[in-house]
Order: sequence, then C-alpha cells, then structure tokens
Amino acid sequence: MCLSIPYQIKKISGKKAMVDSCQKKDRVINLGILPKLKKGDWVLVLNNFAVQKISVTYAKQLQEFLNKKEV
Repeated sequence: MCLSIPYQIKKISGKKAMVDSCQKKDRVINLGILPKLKKGDWVLVLNNFAVQKISVTYAKQLQEFLNKKEV
C-alpha cells in the first residue's frame, strides 16, 4: 500500500518545487504531473511527485490523522 503525504509548496523552479509539511523536513518534488500549481498550494506527494492538488482544510485533516497514527 502506498501513502501520499500532504505538502505545501514554498518555492517553484521550473518543474520542481521546494515543499514542507509538519511531518517531514523540506524536500524537492517534481511537478510534471500537475503543471498549474503555485506557491502556497497544497499537494499530495507520492514518490517525490505531486499527484493531486488539495484544499487547505483537507491537508490539515490529513496532517492531524497522520500525527495521531505516527505513520
């Protein structure tokens, strides 16, 4: 089973973005699948690829769940 993690985009450079989450340290991800993202957007990340844009509300709900489960 694969688990995608919510991250917020902090900086975009071409098809790459610096993101952060309360779960993990800053990391660089690939935006090739979702080309129309901007700084501040929340995305689900799987294998270093942004796979889905999500709302702030949903991102917070996922973070709370992950923090409780200590995934």
